[in-house]
Amino acid sequence: MVKTILIIFSLICFAAPVTAADNPGTSAPRTVLTPEQSAPREQPRVVIYTLSTCPHCKAAKRYMTERHIPFIDREVGSDSGYMAELMKIFDEMGVPKMERGVPLIIIDGRVRIQGFNKDKLEKALQNPAS
Repeated sequence: MVKTILIIFSLICFAAPVTAADNPGTSAPRTVLTPEQSAPREQPRVVIYTLSTCPHCKAAKRYMTERHIPFIDREVGSDSGYMAELMKIFDEMGVPKMERGVPLIIIDGRVRIQGFNKDKLEKALQNPAS
């Protein structure tokens, strides 16, 4: 019961605003995307692996939300599948276990940024092919 209350509380407190993706007639910008949704074609697809207690993760999500950059949030602390995905990505990147951390931002499935750096993120969003 307590766990359920904490989960609901964290969802209410830490969820970024989401607009209805099922209403294509709306001109309101989307921020957080659910896994079933896709990013608008004019912007690169952004996936961010986060932990609810991580201040850098919160800052990255706030930054993208304020700039109306659509992203998919994969909270690794509450989903073991996302944690397994994150560890596999770190293995592929060759990141030593002691240097692994969140946030990990992936743009268009190619550009991977560990940590939150506004300059690196903006540069990668402008040119996701690099």
